[in-house]
Amino acid sequence: MNSNDEDSDAIEELVQEVGERVKDLTERVHPIRIALAGVMMLILLGALASTWYWVIPRDSVEVETVYLQRQGHIIMNEFSNTGSREVTDVSLSVEVLDSSDIIVGQYQLSFASVSSHTSISGDEMELVLFGHSVWEEYRVIIDVSWTDFNGKSHTQTFSHPIGETMYEVFTDECDTTTWFL
Repeated sequence: MNSNDEDSDAIEELVQEVGERVKDLTERVHPIRIALAGVMMLILLGALASTWYWVIPRDSVEVETVYLQRQGHIIMNEFSNTGSREVTDVSLSVEVLDSSDIIVGQYQLSFASVSSHTSISGDEMELVLFGHSVWEEYRVIIDVSWTDFNGKSHTQTFSHPIGETMYEVFTDECDTTTWFL
């Protein structure tokens, strides 16, 4: 017998042995088991995501501003705490400045606390400016201050130009405080 024949016979036996092992494995591992493993992985990933959202102590403050240009200027705000802990001593100040930095409209609100996963909006968070040209440029200045769950005070200021378009949305995300940072 030739050396090549012996090698090809050995390879053929090896291939048959591997084929038998694959067949045994497919008989033992049923497709339902694979599907259940996938479902369990999704449940685990969902548990991890919900832990971040509901359990890990953090605050996540955000102010969303909607600007509309009609027969004047309309500015509507929404304050959100999407974190898992409440924030306290919340203050929101909104000013509209003209090109000469003169205040043409403003309001200021404060809240003793804002619970976790809560948004606040309403008529008191709207600013309507009539009698000002819609052709000029203005700036909206938003000052936000709050105290996080650790007792640390935060202040952030955002500035947005308005007047060029009839509708704009600004989402200002403040720095997030987590228990491990």
